[in-house]
Amino acid sequence: DYGFRLDRTGVGLRRRRGLFTRTDVTLPIKRAQAALVASGPVRDRFGWRELRLQSLAKDEGGKGSHVVAPLARDEEVGRILSELEWAPLPENVPWVRVSRAYVTTLAVGMIPLYLLAAGNLFFQPLIGAAIAVALLGMLATRWLAWSRTGYAVDAERLLVRTGWWKRRITVLPAPKIQSVDLRESFISRLFGISALQFGVAGGGMT
Repeated sequence: DYGFRLDRTGVGLRRRRGLFTRTDVTLPIKRAQAALVASGPVRDRFGWRELRLQSLAKDEGGKGSHVVAPLARDEEVGRILSELEWAPLPENVPWVRVSRAYVTTLAVGMIPLYLLAAGNLFFQPLIGAAIAVALLGMLATRWLAWSRTGYAVDAERLLVRTGWWKRRITVLPAPKIQSVDLRESFISRLFGISALQFGVAGGGMT
């Protein structure tokens, strides 16, 4: 990202970057399909964000996901979204948290592993303890992810928040959504829940 520069041109956003290999890509505004605002616990503390756009335009690597702001403040992210003629992210998003079954289904699915850990605790205590700690770590990670997973419908777009360490907010304008996939497993059906995946032209988003 050495020498990163983003400019507004007549048709879109022009991104230039690179030290030894310099790239110059123009992203037509009309071809932008979705946006991804990424951060993490450390970057959140300092108010930094990374903004990516999913676009029908391909970059030098043939990918449709473009970094248009590697290290930006919220107001800078808002200005870039405004150039796309999209509304900036609201300061206080009314997130709807997903079901607790997001955690419970994993706990139920790991029952055979619990039994394995219990058996090893009796015959091989060190191995059993290691398995038990790993299982507890998986559940703790799932719970942390659940605590930051939610969605909100804002005007004519869908906002999806995921991740605890790798924090993501996906912005999906409703007219850009091309498909919705519903996925269920045997365990999720027992709890009456399912997973939805929204797709946009140029690649799936969330």
